[in-house]
Amino acid sequence: MHTPPALQPLFSIKMPIHAESLQRQLTTAIRLHQNGQIREAIRIHQALLKQFPGHPHILHLYGLARQELGDLQGALHLLSQAAAKEPDNRDFRLSLGFLLKLSGRSHAALACFRDLQHRHPDDAEISFHLGDTCMDLGEAEAALAPFRNAIRLQPTFKEAWINLGLSLKGLGAVPEALHCFQQVIQAHPHCIEGYINLGMTHLLMGDYAEGWRAYEWRLQLTQQAACIQWPPILQGNPAPPRWDGTPLAGKSILVVAEQGFGDILQFVRYLLPLKSGGARILFSAPPTLIPLLRRLPAIDDIRTPEQFTDAEEIDCHCPLLSLPLLFNTQLESVPAPIPYIQADPELARQWAGRLRRGENVLVGLVWRGKPLHPNDPLRRRSCTLQDLAPLAQVAGVTWISLQQEDGSSPPLQPPPGMAILDLRAALRDFAQTAAILDNLDLLISIDTSVAHLGGALGKAVWLLLPIAPDWRWTLDQPRSPWYPDIPLFRQTVPHSWQEPLQAMAEALPSFVHTIQAGRPPG
Repeated sequence: MHTPPALQPLFSIKMPIHAESLQRQLTTAIRLHQNGQIREAIRIHQALLKQFPGHPHILHLYGLARQELGDLQGALHLLSQAAAKEPDNRDFRLSLGFLLKLSGRSHAALACFRDLQHRHPDDAEISFHLGDTCMDLGEAEAALAPFRNAIRLQPTFKEAWINLGLSLKGLGAVPEALHCFQQVIQAHPHCIEGYINLGMTHLLMGDYAEGWRAYEWRLQLTQQAACIQWPPILQGNPAPPRWDGTPLAGKSILVVAEQGFGDILQFVRYLLPLKSGGARILFSAPPTLIPLLRRLPAIDDIRTPEQFTDAEEIDCHCPLLSLPLLFNTQLESVPAPIPYIQADPELARQWAGRLRRGENVLVGLVWRGKPLHPNDPLRRRSCTLQDLAPLAQVAGVTWISLQQEDGSSPPLQPPPGMAILDLRAALRDFAQTAAILDNLDLLISIDTSVAHLGGALGKAVWLLLPIAPDWRWTLDQPRSPWYPDIPLFRQTVPHSWQEPLQAMAEALPSFVHTIQAGRPPG
């Protein structure tokens, strides 16, 4: 979801001023606020309120200053008073709506923006923020009309086009979403977010040539926004050059992990063809992945980004997700040498002793991802534990939670008939998760990093997908070229998991029977 810089304090003081000194002092307070001198501005507001009790413009500016200091409750009290005194004042109510949303009160913000749109139906910015709040609540369909109205009023409204595209994509209307991102690029040819969304939509539609090229625009974002931590040696001057695809025999390349854990686990497969070309491969990775990935034969040296300090040992570098472009990867040429990751055999043996199999089939479960995952602005990929109720009716299964969460999370409350062994506290890094997966018969998961790990390990994985999945799972194919052995159970109705979970519940007894029948006697 893209929110524009319009969420800046609204410093309007367009009003009938009864005293020239009031106008002058408010202007001074605004200047102080904009210069970061918030407390000095607050002192002026407090003094003015003693002279002009309940003055809505003073209340508004004072509320913005309290918000800047992090006093959201105090700010909410002041902005609510200002909006109540002048209900038709656009800026007052916009500020109140922004603050309600910032405070996590998105339903109240929605009501505020709806009232504003009723009062100002031809205001593109208000329509945008109404749609943006619908998106924040996961209501993609409700967001469409406000975004379209904003575009009708302001045809080159970049953020409205982007969020309209994301909403359409979340509803499965992918060609229409592609059109939205194309409109962004046409009107704003240097819009990084437009190119990134265009690229990911091309990838989802199977057009990898266009998709990889457009996705390279991510590297123009800031380090944090691009989800990539560059090793300090690559930020110096001079720094080792970017690899351009030329032969690497006898040379060292530093590959930099990026994006989420799932992306890293999916794309480390590209280190194999790099290695076969004769390269010495250095890999910069997050600490939680290093115990697992140091077992990859293709990696000669793996460290965290800050541990790479000697630029002289590196001939060139490459972000991990730029490798598909450099290898000219198409749908039919995805490298899939599965398994390409192995669990630590000693850890796997330890878990074999802890997971007492008995007669049951061991099935891992992952049902929830991060709620505001950047590729999930509408929270569409996760389900609830209660949604899994159809699976609870299948006999002969021991259910195991592989949710990667804080071990202090509240106890699980599974649906009736589903007793779950909760291993959340044991999942300290991906090496532990891989060792557990090595002992399971099946993983049932939403689109999350654990599913990628299961796929890379060559384990049996059944994947639950929303109606408009992430690009790597394709739009409508029963299997993905990235993990051809993983069956995909897709939604057919937005936000409804009933059909794919019922299909899983119907297929699971046969799977259980096959596993049990294939075990040696005793």
